[in-house]
Amino acid sequence: MRKQLITEVANRILQLNLKLSHPIRVGVSGITASGKTTFANELAVELQMQNNHVVRASIDQFHNPRSLRYRKGKESARGYYEDAHDYQSFKEKLLLPLGPTGNFHYQTISFDLEKDEYVLLDPIQAKNDSIFIIDGTFLFKKELIKLFDLKIFVQTEFAVARVRGAKRETAAFGSYEKAEKMFLNRYHPASKFYLDEHAP
Repeated sequence: MRKQLITEVANRILQLNLKLSHPIRVGVSGITASGKTTFANELAVELQMQNNHVVRASIDQFHNPRSLRYRKGKESARGYYEDAHDYQSFKEKLLLPLGPTGNFHYQTISFDLEKDEYVLLDPIQAKNDSIFIIDGTFLFKKELIKLFDLKIFVQTEFAVARVRGAKRETAAFGSYEKAEKMFLNRYHPASKFYLDEHAP
């Protein structure tokens, strides 16, 4: 069933190749820990198996500096929702260059999260038939949504995503309980802002 779904979505993406003269920008969004990265990876593999040039990217390579990300507090849901990502760089370095008026010179990263510093790289030249699979929690905010050629929303119940996410982040936070607390206080309330304000 899942394999069939991935194949159907891949075929729909390939149909866009007949209509567009620029790289295809596919957005995969969902609440935090919804499974969007896993889905995006599987979709990329399916497209690559059909001999397509695929580039994987994520909005999580376009963060703001720590001083800005946490200015409202490390557990602030509003802070995560509004301050985590550098949307201007995300648009200017990735989405807009790949669009109908772009020059196809793109970057997939603007910020090194571990070093807490900006990354300066030479842009890469995209092929006009490249397919970009881009995942991220807040991809379909109103200022971004028109910059994707196909939009996929991975719908997952909050309770399911919380358990999955807390297990994944246990090592990062030191315990399952601490990780779950971050989902309850920061990540998922931020996702609810996203759903309420942008109806992705």
